Amino acid sequence: MTAIFPQTSPATTKNHKILLIGRMYHETGEKLLEEYTNIEIIKEPTQHQIHEAIQDVSGVFVRYPAKLDAEAIRLAKNLKVISTSGFGTDAIDIAAATQQGIVVVNNPGLSTTAVTEHTISMILALAKKLTFLNQCVKTGNYLIRNQVQPIQVEAKTLGIVGLGRIGSAVAQICSTAFQMRVLAYDPYVPISKAEAAGATLVQDLDYLLTESDFVSLHPELTDETYEMFALEAFKKMKPTAFLINTSRGKVVRERDLVTAIREKLIAGAAIDVFEPEPPSLDNPLYEFDNIILSPHLAGVTPEAGMTAALSAANQILQVLQGEKPPYIVNPEVWSS
Repeated sequence: MTAIFPQTSPATTKNHKILLIGRMYHETGEKLLEEYTNIEIIKEPTQHQIHEAIQDVSGVFVRYPAKLDAEAIRLAKNLKVISTSGFGTDAIDIAAATQQGIVVVNNPGLSTTAVTEHTISMILALAKKLTFLNQCVKTGNYLIRNQVQPIQVEAKTLGIVGLGRIGSAVAQICSTAFQMRVLAYDPYVPISKAEAAGATLVQDLDYLLTESDFVSLHPELTDETYEMFALEAFKKMKPTAFLINTSRGKVVRERDLVTAIREKLIAGAAIDVFEPEPPSLDNPLYEFDNIILSPHLAGVTPEAGMTAALSAANQILQVLQGEKPPYIVNPEVWSS
């Protein structure tokens, strides 16, 4: 994605101030905003800093896991637009923004390839025990090769929870490249979408859990999916199955995941997202050799970062110019 906004004169937006709550995924977005507006960046934001800085701004960019709560939004006297850093909107109180007549935009589909690749790499790393074996070799335990057996993913069953862009892409690649049997659970998509991704849509999550060798989580974080994966869900999974989460931390009840690993209810997990973020230094997940962790960067490649940053910057500038941006989360505000 290229910078599409510079066709407009900087003078038309230069009097606007934009607050960046966290750095954009790529400097090109920041440079674009800096050219056309006045920007302020809070690199490691506290709620107090946000409340102080937001009062006279026209636009806000917020990068998860920073939060933009209702109190902050109500403090903003001139705020016209709020942009997410990527697709997810759970960092923003959308109801409060809508009530204040503030447009909220997100940036969907721009990290699909990056998160899909990260998810598949986690599936393969779990199957092949790569992080564990890497550490064994580095510490002189070469004969571990006689004690453990990596598994093949070919013909195994993959359960996808949430069949959006990323879930569909993971399903399609795994069914095609590895001939995996793919089951998908998503109450909000038609059977035809699952079939197009090479998956079988199931109506019963429990069935998916009992059948799957790998369960990969891709839902949005909502009241319905909050701590969707708790102890009851882990008890229904195979003791040889693995969990992969590249969606949101609170889709999983973390303490129950620890219990599931400790009691060998499941064989392992790969986690890219936590709640809170960053996780504490004494997080019990660190104790286990069969858990792979990454710091919420599945979607943060240079390619995806640049595209997402430019999308966010362009949409902020479009709203300030009175132009309708492409990805409005609360369209009722624009229409009114």
